[in-house]
Amino acid sequence: MKSNEMNSIKKSFKFFRITRTPLRVMFAYYMHIVANRISGFFWKSYVRTHFKYFKKKWLKENSCGESYFDFNGARLPDVSVDNKLLIALSWMFQDVFLIPCYYKDNHAKTIVDFLDTCTHEGAYGYVDEEFDVTVKKNDVVIDAGAWIGDFSAYASSKGAVTYAFEPVEETFTWLCKTANMNKGIHPVKKGLGSSENVLNIYKSKEDSGSNSLVFKHDEGTLVEEISITTLDKFVEENKLERVDFIKADIEGAERDFLKGAANTLMEFAPKLAICTYHLPDDPEVLETIILEANPKYKVIHLRHKLFAAVV
Repeated sequence: MKSNEMNSIKKSFKFFRITRTPLRVMFAYYMHIVANRISGFFWKSYVRTHFKYFKKKWLKENSCGESYFDFNGARLPDVSVDNKLLIALSWMFQDVFLIPCYYKDNHAKTIVDFLDTCTHEGAYGYVDEEFDVTVKKNDVVIDAGAWIGDFSAYASSKGAVTYAFEPVEETFTWLCKTANMNKGIHPVKKGLGSSENVLNIYKSKEDSGSNSLVFKHDEGTLVEEISITTLDKFVEENKLERVDFIKADIEGAERDFLKGAANTLMEFAPKLAICTYHLPDDPEVLETIILEANPKYKVIHLRHKLFAAVV
């Protein structure tokens, strides 16, 4: 067995143990890992078994008979009508909802460091003795790369107000459905960058969460023209009196976004949870931009994210 297969098995075992995954789902997954070089049958079997369990656990129904996902009070529309969206949501669950649903929303360093070894990209919060990068009640949150609104829904469940930026038409439609199901989410049909602009975004046929201004996709290139603004301009135009938390996962455009948020970082010093895995030099470049905007920030790096706060 190849080393990457062994690593996948070790990571999945930790994840399955945390989430008390049924044996039938675990068995289907391990059969897929062992036999994936022989037949795609086992992958299809795992997907079928996993999503049956995922929907049974998290899919609810309201009094009108409408189905929706409920992750500890964060509500999302029933995306199971689109199998690709459902696959993406199950991956994003690990990063956004695992700690709220299984660890009582405790983002302590010991928990986050452990989960960083066995989840998709890692959590969006981090707390140690002097460092607290988590969403609080009444926070004003910027969700850069909101996708269908998974993190925005989580922030809503915490009592925060969120400005959710998602520039792609089809994904924005899903985001608006999420906003209608949760209080305090304001969808914004724009991307965030270093200047006002109109640009082409490359859309993935397989995963709408991978739409990018930077990367084309192997499975073919779909292009959509989108509007870009800067966070500084948005804050000014909307007369925001503060920004308390910023989450950013925008597929390689994080550095441009931070350059366009320099005044916001200096004036409001929001807590930051920023993805750093898209470009090889992201950790160094993004930290430099943050410290140039506000030297008072303390920055901590994990496997795929940085957390920053003024302490």
